Amino acid sequence: MTRLAPVSLIVHVGAHWGEDAATYEAYGAQTVLWVEADPDTYQTLVARLGPRSGPAKHLTHFALVSKDSGESITFNRFNGDGASSSVYRATDAYRARFPNSIETGETLTLQTMALSDILRQHDLSPQDADRAMLVLDVQGHELVILQGLADGLKAFDLCKCEVSRTPMYDGAARFEDIDRHFVAMGFRLVSHFYALVPTHGDALYQRVD
Repeated sequence: MTRLAPVSLIVHVGAHWGEDAATYEAYGAQTVLWVEADPDTYQTLVARLGPRSGPAKHLTHFALVSKDSGESITFNRFNGDGASSSVYRATDAYRARFPNSIETGETLTLQTMALSDILRQHDLSPQDADRAMLVLDVQGHELVILQGLADGLKAFDLCKCEVSRTPMYDGAARFEDIDRHFVAMGFRLVSHFYALVPTHGDALYQRVD
């Protein structure tokens, strides 16, 4: 990303506590939209971003992003700081890799919003930005959000997406499914050689002009 900067607009879905705020400002971001689904995590996000006085305008939105708006989805809370909470249940592979991260048994029923509707509410148009990046860190729900964006994905120049070669969440898409979607939408993988894509981690895609 240092090589691909600057990026003027960043939309981060699965914001957690906004830990990347300083990094995004270093990328040259003028506006960052943070979207978080867990209500408790969202309150912490707002509190942490509130005092920031850096060069970027930080916007927040409380929503569970999915393919369509207005659906009810069960959200499974995990222990710790909530970074692993997901609409999916953990698999045996997840429990083996992260033995200290477990489902608490607490679930929330949340209403979904399509990302396009959220962008409209904030009057944000990625296609009008000098350069726009989408960040997806939603614990296995990434492909569903991408599918909901449809051709709207092409308004972004870059997309950083969490991927898994081994399913960490039951029902979540694998890297191969996500990669196939990006390629079909005119993006190419720029962060890794394919053989070096991690079992579970982040991948960066760039739109091919």
